[in-house]
Amino acid sequence: MVVGYPHGIKKRDIPYEAQIVRVADEYDAIVTKRQYTTHVNISETLKDLIKNTKPDPKFVALDQLAEKEKMGKISGTILKKLFKVVIDDTLYEISGIMDYVEYLEQQVKRLEVILNYKQKAEHANKEKTKQYYLEGMRILFQEGENQQNLEQILKEYKEAMANRKEMIKRLYDEIKIIKKLRV
Repeated sequence: MVVGYPHGIKKRDIPYEAQIVRVADEYDAIVTKRQYTTHVNISETLKDLIKNTKPDPKFVALDQLAEKEKMGKISGTILKKLFKVVIDDTLYEISGIMDYVEYLEQQVKRLEVILNYKQKAEHANKEKTKQYYLEGMRILFQEGENQQNLEQILKEYKEAMANRKEMIKRLYDEIKIIKKLRV
């Protein structure tokens, strides 16, 4: 049985591109959410990859350690570059989520204005004033929204906004952990 890259090639003889693909493939296999697994934290995945760059301490004999190091271990240089790519990708993901949070904030403000109009219409003494607020509500409603589902939709937008803000916080925390990792 031949060990290592195809045909027994080891360490420096393995093409740099193949090393990059191996690290990227291993990273993707670990972090990609599949129907049969749950999502793994990015920093935990990188920690696992770091472990795979170092000789396995279970091997006691020096010659076994040296041999293990030569066979198929992840390149520390490539792993460091992966860290940068992961951080950039995470920042891009945060940017997209922030754009969505901004959209949600606009929707919440719009719905709160409608809710305010609804309350003013309910407490209006004159029919003309009540109709003024009801017309304002009608103009601000979007498709599928009405007086009956207004508060539920507002609640759902607020929950979605809170969830996305928490997601942003978790992603920034992941970046902090990744920046502290050492290969």
